[in-house]
Amino acid sequence: MNEEKESFSLIDWIGSAIGFVVIGFIIFILIWPLIDPTPEKSSTIKENIHQATGK
Repeated sequence: MNEEKESFSLIDWIGSAIGFVVIGFIIFILIWPLIDPTPEKSSTIKENIHQATGK
């Protein structure tokens, strides 16, 4: 019985860790234009899509 509880808590912990990583990654993508260190700011998403599909 204890082993089952431990395995579930481990799975919960792994799921939580993955969730935090994904949420952090999404937040990073959203705020990247504000903290972009390059002198000329990165292209917008629209421009990137246009370049990717235009070639």
